Amino acid sequence: MSEKIFSDDCFIICPIGKENSDERKHSDKLLNHVFKPVLDSKQYNTIRADQVAKVGLITTQIINLILESSLVIADLTDQNPNVFYELALRHASRKPYIQVIKKGQKIPFDLAGIRTIQVDIKDLDDVENAKKQIEEQIKEIENGHIPDSPVTVATTTRLIQDDDNLAETIVSRIYGAINWDGGYSYDDNDKLDTIARKLWSFREYGSTNLEDIERKLDDISNKIDNKK
Repeated sequence: MSEKIFSDDCFIICPIGKENSDERKHSDKLLNHVFKPVLDSKQYNTIRADQVAKVGLITTQIINLILESSLVIADLTDQNPNVFYELALRHASRKPYIQVIKKGQKIPFDLAGIRTIQVDIKDLDDVENAKKQIEEQIKEIENGHIPDSPVTVATTTRLIQDDDNLAETIVSRIYGAINWDGGYSYDDNDKLDTIARKLWSFREYGSTNLEDIERKLDDISNKIDNKK
């Protein structure tokens, strides 16, 4: 059992809507049947905007929760503008967050390169799968991983733009890290997938041409597939 006893808050960014509205019902189901079971088991104190005590400036309290909570989960369902605004604040804070969206809905263009959990709240198997994915992401975060965002990608892109040799160095190190004599683990396909998402973001948010890196990553993936 972890020693953490409600020492960490998880703020839920989501469309709330009016009481008894479809928006509220969907958010309540996500909260009660997907988020809270996982967060309670991880001993996070789950907070949603409508649960904030209405004392003082509510907007200020919510912004502070977005910026200071140990974890944020953002529901992108229905592309709610308030959700995007609050999520952008969290991105700027460079602190851990997890994105979810209703299964079947299109992930917004600017966020398409970020891992987003899709969930159908009406499908019990899908709910269990979403809970498992959230738990896995929390484990990664607790191990020190901070998800990328357009903000962190833009910063990294500037570094690449300032160093003409850095892109080629990245490629060389990718090749050098792989032992084609059998030392490579196929589980590292996940790492290649992460790199590919970052490269997509570099292309979208920066002017640096990284197509050569992407082609070489494809070559690596093909070699791995051929060895299976």
